Amino acid sequence: MAVNWKRRRPGRLDRLAAAIEAIGERDRRHADENDRIDHLRASGALTLHEMCRKFVDEVNGRLSEPALILAPGEFARAGFRDPGPNLFQINLRGRLLVLEFEATGEPMSTDDYRRPYILHGSVRSLNQDLLDRHLVAEKSIFYCPQGDAGEWHFVDHRTYRSGRVTPDLLATELERLV
Repeated sequence: MAVNWKRRRPGRLDRLAAAIEAIGERDRRHADENDRIDHLRASGALTLHEMCRKFVDEVNGRLSEPALILAPGEFARAGFRDPGPNLFQINLRGRLLVLEFEATGEPMSTDDYRRPYILHGSVRSLNQDLLDRHLVAEKSIFYCPQGDAGEWHFVDHRTYRSGRVTPDLLATELERLV
């Protein structure tokens, strides 16, 4: 018996060493993929804030007196909270567009949207009149990676309408409040 084990031993130990090496490589690939997802998530937050900033600046540029306020006014990669909710707000004299989003629990998800996404949240439009009537318009938003970048998409669950999040969507939501 001991002779048989000794003859098989080098093969078994070689296979074990190869398996351990493979685990190390898988762990490195997994860590690299997690770093890529973290970078994409922060980029998605920056992209959304830039879109809001451009929208606010474009509208304010057409007004005799600037009326829209974006909070936070500036946003840097370090400001992205993961885990936790992130919040951007466009205020027009008490009429609010609130964009709230957070990272998915898993690196990527398809639970609530047909395309894989790494950030999810909502765009809510509200004013005092809508609050008094218990109505808050809400659209779900999802940041879907595509290679080294990504795009924000929305879904309106009331109308089943979906598409890309653009300044036109922000304008449509703000028009609802005016």
